Amino acid sequence: MKAKEFVEGKLKELASKFKEVIIRYEYRANTQSHLVEVVPLSFFEGNEAYLIEEAKLENEFETIFPMENIVFISEGSLTEIKKIDLEIGPRIITFDYIKSTIEFEVEGYSEAVEPQECENYALAA
Repeated sequence: MKAKEFVEGKLKELASKFKEVIIRYEYRANTQSHLVEVVPLSFFEGNEAYLIEEAKLENEFETIFPMENIVFISEGSLTEIKKIDLEIGPRIITFDYIKSTIEFEVEGYSEAVEPQECENYALAA
């Protein structure tokens, strides 16, 4: 098994245990580095169960692939994901209307939409 396949499989397992996070992964062949971004940053604070799972993954990876690097980062890190090879996690957009909330999942969407006040609800074709 190649390192990239190993990491992708382990990240899918991690995401299944912690469904509230978004995980982005990038492999950089020139440095043999595997970058894993886990957001939001607030998820880490006091989440011992996640930190244990992350440490296990790192240790297992370093044992099997000692010539490669795996680096976990989060929002605000100096190192950033430039080209996403894998992205896992919730994609929920919420729209609030008068007395109800509508939620739906959008594949590959990662930006928040802020509701704006509007009197005219007509849609143009």
